[in-house]
Amino acid sequence: MSPIPLTDELIQRAKIAAEAAEKARLEMNAASERRAEAVFALWAEGLSVRRIAGLTGVSPAVTQRLLEKARESRPQLMRREERVSYELHRAVAEKITKDPQGVLGKARTNLQAMSSRIRGGHAQGWVTDWITLINAGDIGQLVATMLSADEKGIDLRQMTPFAGVLSQEERLLAIHKATRAAR
Repeated sequence: MSPIPLTDELIQRAKIAAEAAEKARLEMNAASERRAEAVFALWAEGLSVRRIAGLTGVSPAVTQRLLEKARESRPQLMRREERVSYELHRAVAEKITKDPQGVLGKARTNLQAMSSRIRGGHAQGWVTDWITLINAGDIGQLVATMLSADEKGIDLRQMTPFAGVLSQEERLLAIHKATRAAR
């Protein structure tokens, strides 16, 4: 009955290979999204598709597909201020993944100041929601909620605790992206 240990070993190898393949697939998708976002940022800064293609070493058709991918990843928000707020929070979300302690620390400081100045039920509810999200410690849920296209996400972005997280250059890029993302 020696084939059973070999079979078990082969099954284990297959499972390990499957896990590695899934991890590689997820990493490839994430890299593709980052690439599309980088091309979109160049385009938002005013570079033409042809110029971006030349600078990045791909064809204009590939560049155009990357732009479309980046634009399709954004919700269709009708009002300019909603698009700007969304892009600002998208930039904040990127910073949260790189420096969660620093960004969330700044947000907590801002929330303390906001709590002491709040007047009105809606604003207090939004501050309470932000406090709950930030203190929960689930970065994925925080990012998903702050980038949500539903009414709650839109409302929360209007009362953000992330003031001071982005540099002036990052803010301007987000505004340019919002302008160019309009369909």
